[in-house]
Amino acid sequence: MRRAFVCVASLALMLLVVPGAALALPTVKFRAESVLIPGFEHTGNITGAGMALRTDYEIDGTEYFGSPPPVVAIDLSLPAETIVQTGGFPTCDEALLRQKGPARCPAGSHAGPAGSATGYVTFGGERVEEATELFPFYSPNSSMTLFVFGHSPVNLELYAPAAYASLIDSFGYGPRLVTKLPLTTSVPGAPYVSFKSIDLETGTASKNGPETIYYERLPRLCHPGGFPFKAELVFDENGEMAKPQTVTVLYRLPCPKHALTFEEEAPPTLLPGSEGAITAPANSVCLSRRDFTIHVKRLPGLTYRQVSVYVNGRRVDVTRGRRISAPVDLRGLPKGLYTVRIAVLTTSGRQIVGTRSYHTCAARPLPGHQHLL
Repeated sequence: MRRAFVCVASLALMLLVVPGAALALPTVKFRAESVLIPGFEHTGNITGAGMALRTDYEIDGTEYFGSPPPVVAIDLSLPAETIVQTGGFPTCDEALLRQKGPARCPAGSHAGPAGSATGYVTFGGERVEEATELFPFYSPNSSMTLFVFGHSPVNLELYAPAAYASLIDSFGYGPRLVTKLPLTTSVPGAPYVSFKSIDLETGTASKNGPETIYYERLPRLCHPGGFPFKAELVFDENGEMAKPQTVTVLYRLPCPKHALTFEEEAPPTLLPGSEGAITAPANSVCLSRRDFTIHVKRLPGLTYRQVSVYVNGRRVDVTRGRRISAPVDLRGLPKGLYTVRIAVLTTSGRQIVGTRSYHTCAARPLPGHQHLL
């Protein structure tokens, strides 16, 4: 029995691949949908709701011994405002999977139902297809492990670690899942294992007292044209990583039916000084004059790696230093309740999200309360 590593980091609609210049690369197609989490109502293809991600990943090519070349790395960026909660779920580490198999993993550690994949292996000197089963599990240290098992024509056990490098958006995207895929052979001296198709569903929910924890949530608002994703796939034919070829794919998952988009949240009239952070509805009598700065609390024992602040759904600049601060400009807004969301990523990989609410045109200041962040 040979052991290998393979990973699936998948999301999105049908992909169009832009190949590199030096190496002939395969054609890649990818389809995904946000689906209902079994046993949890009001999940699935609903903005702001918990979801499971069902993906269909296909690679078509003959560049590598009559099959597609092996993928050695995947860097997948989700849409901005996607929320990933990596803690709060039972885990099954790779050592237990290797020793005991999926059946001995703790209840609730499954990151989704069993999936399937079709790979290419070398058997009897020929390149042939092999059907495998995929078992995703939550792992310690806020990561996941995908166990891939195949038994005909060769026996395969593949373990694929995947972890989020960031849970807070940057450059227009959100949580970023980074995976490294070591090359392996099915039999000694044979070409490396590669894959033709992968079908997988990940993302579950868990009850923690009265609170429900969702591993993934769709953004509350959808971008016009759909949710944007970016995937970078690295192919390497010789295993030396001297000349790896990267395919960058930009794609969009259509907005759910009746979803509220960023453009629809308010008319496109920007307020002075807001830099696009807040848009004012029309036909208001009272207009706010509130313009102030908030300070993000530092939680004891935690070191912040990244801090993002959103005012009414729009990201604003954050100033780092002895105190972490951000501007909240509500000038010109009508009477109403406006939310500030603060997202913190710690050096240990933990994500903490806190919100603050502010009233405009109130007759008198409303009683305050202690905020998490």
